[in-house]
Amino acid sequence: MEQLIERKSRWMASHITDAEFPTPLSEKGLALYQDTQAAVEFGLYPASDSSSADLLTIYPVDCHPLTIRYALVLANRWQNEADKEAVIEYLTQIMFEDDSPAQLFVGFFKGKPAACGMVFQDNEHGSLICDIAALPLANQQQLISEMQQALASKASNQPVYSEQIG
Repeated sequence: MEQLIERKSRWMASHITDAEFPTPLSEKGLALYQDTQAAVEFGLYPASDSSSADLLTIYPVDCHPLTIRYALVLANRWQNEADKEAVIEYLTQIMFEDDSPAQLFVGFFKGKPAACGMVFQDNEHGSLICDIAALPLANQQQLISEMQQALASKASNQPVYSEQIG
């Protein structure tokens, strides 16, 4: 699992560290993201037969407008507005290639982006369900749970690890 987490961390950082001219704000956002990731705990995702409430319509992030929506939702993990701005600047720099090990997803609730998450896959080490977040709505925990379940069903490499949420 550690190799999978390290590979995901390198991939996430590469969008700034490999950039020719990263902005200072995106570099700050990367640092904030990395600091938060250091405190995240992962564990084996338990196989579940429970059905989701189908509150979300989930789309894979395949264009820049969806990357922006992903960034706006995930940035809600930070309370400070300046930190949120830096994290959004960083996350909107994510670029995808056809062979990308990561797939981002945005969940829409009542037609608006409300949840997000990532499946990071590695043929050798399995799949990692991570960066799951939802806007601070009354049903936030339900949205997070539904996103986590949906991403687990999309993970094609075993074993599947997930952020310990809750």
